[in-house]
Amino acid sequence: MTTEYQVNDGAWITYTGSIPAFGEGTFKFGYRSKDQAGNVEQLKTVEFKVDKMVPSFTVQLDKTSIWPADHKMVTIQATLNSSDAASGIESVVLTSITSNGLDSGQGDIQAAFGTAATSFSLRAEKSRIYTITYTATDKAGNKTVTTATVTVPHDQSGNH
Repeated sequence: MTTEYQVNDGAWITYTGSIPAFGEGTFKFGYRSKDQAGNVEQLKTVEFKVDKMVPSFTVQLDKTSIWPADHKMVTIQATLNSSDAASGIESVVLTSITSNGLDSGQGDIQAAFGTAATSFSLRAEKSRIYTITYTATDKAGNKTVTTATVTVPHDQSGNH
């Protein structure tokens, strides 16, 4: 018995135990077997995409600086731009928000982590730098991690 395969309706190739690696793209893989009497089974096909590229992903915040440093919570809006030509975007998630300062104990960061939240609140504490991290994942499991920062200056002079 022999088995043959073809890629994208190309020439039939006798299967010898392995098939070549596939590059990026969409593929139609056909296969069939023949017995010793020459009877050929019905053609079977599988279609699949190979996506090795990470998604394109940017995060833009409506505020990258908060003033005055009056200890109040300030809502920040994020604009998320993601695309993936090969397999498409599966998810965009707010992964984390960290701060270079100690938490005031009053919940300086309020956010729905693990969701596609596009707004969150940060406390306006002096000399604080918040780092916001989002992760975009395509349908092939490739990830792009993007960060943005929000700064609370020490004073209004622009010096941190």
